[in-house]
Amino acid sequence: MALFNYAWRGEHKKADALYRWFLPLLRMDTVDKFVQLIKLVQQEVSHGSERVRPPRLALAGVERKAALDALKAALAKRPKL
Repeated sequence: MALFNYAWRGEHKKADALYRWFLPLLRMDTVDKFVQLIKLVQQEVSHGSERVRPPRLALAGVERKAALDALKAALAKRPKL
């Protein structure tokens, strides 16, 4: 909502900064394991569990580490709205 509101009000610098912060997280929703990524993020922000139902498998190894690294980087730079 904040991104839309900034753009609607013509606050383009704020909208651009928020979009640039959010883009790595948005990209998680464009891959074939997006359900697992969403579940992992939910777990990491204390809003659920990363457990998924078969035939899906929870992320592991390099994929899991990359997702956690991206999430931690985003949370460390989370803008105040």
